[in-house]
Amino acid sequence: MAGYPRLTIDLDAVAANTRLLAARLRGAGLSLIGVTKCVDGEPRVGQAMLEAGCAGLADSRLPALARLAAASLGPLTLIRAPQPDEIVAVAHVADRVLLSDVGAARVLGEHAPGAIQILLTVDLGDRREGVLPEAAPAVAATLAALPRIELAGISVNFACLSGQLPSQALFRQAEDVLAGIADRCATEPLLSLGGTCVIQHIDGYAPRFATEIRSGGGPVYGYDFVSGAGLDGLERTDPVLTAVVLECYRKPPAPQGPGGLDAFGHVPEVALPDDEAWYAMLAVGRRDCEPGGLRPLLPGSYLAGATSDVSVLITPEPLRPGDTVSFAVDYDALVRAVTSPFVTTQFVSRGDRLAASDPDVPKGDS
Repeated sequence: MAGYPRLTIDLDAVAANTRLLAARLRGAGLSLIGVTKCVDGEPRVGQAMLEAGCAGLADSRLPALARLAAASLGPLTLIRAPQPDEIVAVAHVADRVLLSDVGAARVLGEHAPGAIQILLTVDLGDRREGVLPEAAPAVAATLAALPRIELAGISVNFACLSGQLPSQALFRQAEDVLAGIADRCATEPLLSLGGTCVIQHIDGYAPRFATEIRSGGGPVYGYDFVSGAGLDGLERTDPVLTAVVLECYRKPPAPQGPGGLDAFGHVPEVALPDDEAWYAMLAVGRRDCEPGGLRPLLPGSYLAGATSDVSVLITPEPLRPGDTVSFAVDYDALVRAVTSPFVTTQFVSRGDRLAASDPDVPKGDS
């Protein structure tokens, strides 16, 4: 069946989450930067974020940022240091770049058509990126002296590599680092905090400097996957992946016997039933998304496992070939699905749904 597996993202839900989140942060003296990497820099999602209150957009990959730039969206921040062969292109696409390498910044300045802002990445313990706090003043001084480079402030990241959680004590430590380089900043010093997990720790926090929070999970999901908890006032809104049934049979429990590794060299991650059950094979597999991030929306069903090209769903009733089954998709599965050449992505909004229900209304193109 053409168009499947199909990933559906609700733009109205993105806008609603963003609007509530941006308003909450503004009330606390902070701004929201919408991170689009979980949707591969999709301009329609970026537009929804900006219209709902984001102060800018950010992505970790140059091609994704270029998609946003081609749609005239911005300001744009590259949140991963560019590869050497990307620097010239980044200089013409990004308004700001997060990095710590002076050599990369020098090349950016040489090729930027105008001034380009740099946020110095500082490592407070996650150990993913950036200089240590004690090195920040010397690096900041060198960056600030480069032609066409404007030092905008510092960037700190949490809960990515080591899982280090954010805290107001760490926010204060970041502010102390920023205070030490504030006189090197070309404009009002800025503290950039990432990612969505930061939002859970802002109650009672009064920032000393202009402060932004970079978040993708908040606008897209209304949820914080680091803490496993929802964000106050927001309803979790998972994108939906729909797959086609290829076959469905009633089968007894799997026979006992020695087992080996799967095609990926891993012990198979499988949960087969202990009793006779309906086994539905679906046309979606590990090449399409992360199966552990799929939550079946068919009541009484569960995903038993997946191979490279198919998954097996245990169902309460028989399904027929050609039937479709839908899943709520978590962040991990979404990041994989939007970049799979085998998955069709559609973006829906209230206008599209109204058009679909009224034959006299012209159809949208999403």
